[in-house]
Amino acid sequence: MSGLLATTIRKREQKPEPSERPHLVREIREGLRFVAKHPALRAIMLGDAIFNLFLVMYQTMLLVFLERELGLESLGIGLILSGMGGGALLGALVATRVSAWVGQGPVIWLASLVTCPLTVLMPWARTGWSWSVYVAAVGLAALSLGGVVRVVAQSSIQQALTPDRLLGRMSATTRFVSSGGIPLGGLLGGAAGSVFGATGTLWIGGTGMTLNFLPNLLSPLRTMRTLPTEKAPEFAG
Repeated sequence: MSGLLATTIRKREQKPEPSERPHLVREIREGLRFVAKHPALRAIMLGDAIFNLFLVMYQTMLLVFLERELGLESLGIGLILSGMGGGALLGALVATRVSAWVGQGPVIWLASLVTCPLTVLMPWARTGWSWSVYVAAVGLAALSLGGVVRVVAQSSIQQALTPDRLLGRMSATTRFVSSGGIPLGGLLGGAAGSVFGATGTLWIGGTGMTLNFLPNLLSPLRTMRTLPTEKAPEFAG
């Protein structure tokens, strides 16, 4: 389906002019400098890093909690995880409308602030298919919905702010930093599970995911209601 939809894109992209003398280290440094010096791009990168760290920490103990604490079997666990996928799909369908309604910048931190706290409903759930499990499953679906809405909005801002020449370097920089939290989150999740148990780790992970709204709230994104019409300046030196 992804491949079929990609074939419907009709915009013809201009090929970037190749650098006369490509230099990997210099280009990496240029991308890092550009993202680090721009307050909105820097906030998005830091927010993503925080979210990914605690999301993976949460997910590391989620399956353990569902099986050992709630006593769910494979079918029940699969249904809960499928609900998260359904939330992500719904988020993709409503992302543009929600961003237009709330504002392109504010929706980035509001989506996290509204949906991430719902993840702490899971450690409150009780054994078996009680009402608390259904509510917790809805909370995880809402997390996925909010995550997709946030990613769509911030990706649009990143591309609108970045000069075409630096798009690849901006993307590589932000992905490297934000994805760096993934292996660390897995390690910390296992360590926290050994110390605090699965329930305690879910509390820590849910709280940490919620905190990812702070860098974006404290940046120009707080009042950026529409996509910027001008590219950010390239920083020299």
